[in-house]
Amino acid sequence: MAKHEFKFIKGRCCEGMPADICFYTDVDYWSVDNFLWEFDYLVNYVNPSKIRIHINSVGGSVVDGISVFSKIIDCPLPTECINDGLAASMGSIIWAAGNEIYMKDFALLMIHNPFCEGGSSECNAAIEAFKQQLKTIYVKRFGLSDGEIEDIMNGKEGEDGTFMTATQAVERGFITNDHIIETPSVVKNQILAAIKDTTDIAQIKAIFGLMAPAIDEVTINEQNTNTTKSIAMEKITVIAALFGLTGDKATAENVTSKINELKDKAAQFETTNKALEDTKAQLATAQAELTGAKTSIKNLTDDLEATKASLKKYEEAEAAANEAKVNALIDKAVKDCKINKDERDIYIKMAQDNYELAENVLAKIPARDSLGNIISKANATEAKDQIKTTEQQILDKVEAIVGKDFKFRSLD
Repeated sequence: MAKHEFKFIKGRCCEGMPADICFYTDVDYWSVDNFLWEFDYLVNYVNPSKIRIHINSVGGSVVDGISVFSKIIDCPLPTECINDGLAASMGSIIWAAGNEIYMKDFALLMIHNPFCEGGSSECNAAIEAFKQQLKTIYVKRFGLSDGEIEDIMNGKEGEDGTFMTATQAVERGFITNDHIIETPSVVKNQILAAIKDTTDIAQIKAIFGLMAPAIDEVTINEQNTNTTKSIAMEKITVIAALFGLTGDKATAENVTSKINELKDKAAQFETTNKALEDTKAQLATAQAELTGAKTSIKNLTDDLEATKASLKKYEEAEAAANEAKVNALIDKAVKDCKINKDERDIYIKMAQDNYELAENVLAKIPARDSLGNIISKANATEAKDQIKTTEQQILDKVEAIVGKDFKFRSLD
């Protein structure tokens, strides 16, 4: 593999000589995959005397970061991990993997609890498991107690974890004083002043863009003294390293180019963020309109159900009235002896299907007396005839005795 194709290996790498590899990026699948490939290349093909891992990272994925930690800590060659600017979150775990660990005197160490998007029980369980994993690494690597590490990971109230300067890292027991790498005071003071009031790890690296004016003011020419040249070059070298530029790439031109890239990305971020805010506003409006539509639909649904209920009552009442009307028609036809009782169901069905038709059909059927009426009339006639016969018999007997023209005579 040609030298210019390496993304992480910096400078010359020769057998029996120290090799430098820089993890100046976020911890994610792709960065870790490429880093581990180049790290294995140093171990398996170059075989240097030791490997120096330079770190400037805001951290990232716990799973991917543990892969780097395990690879370094299991390395058969001596390793040194150097915090070149910022070792935050999983960056601090990678930094903790070296046989020897160092910090630049202007560097920052940041340790906090893991987190993930969501809030489900599975997510909370994963967070707790990762927290215990990271705590175990910190405790075993630095010899601190569980309570000390937990306090550092939790941080002060309202803060996410704990930021430490190199001096504070010594005070906390993460490194010894002789493992602080000193830089010229003029460079260190400028860098510390720039990051003094900054605690947002997403801005720690970007803030070095504030050093651009200082770089622009540095002019190295024949009139400069050797001291001025030395300080200027050291300043450029330190800032270049923060951008992943080492060796012959650590030039003012390359640093300026990197700063301009950051400015362009910041401008793109502002544009993207503005578009995101606009989209959020549109989404909020759409959600409000959707809520109103849902309410309207619910009201219409409730009205429809109420109408259905009223209609059902009306239909039931109408059906009951029709049934009573049909029964009255058929019962009268039976009573009038127009139809027999065994025909009742047939005419009920006819009237249910077409009431007017049934009514017309029944109207055309003549009514007739029932058998009871006929018998009653016959008995009445016979009785009348019987009474009449008896009376005639008496009259006939009277006539036989007194004569047909008999009249009562008055007594004078």
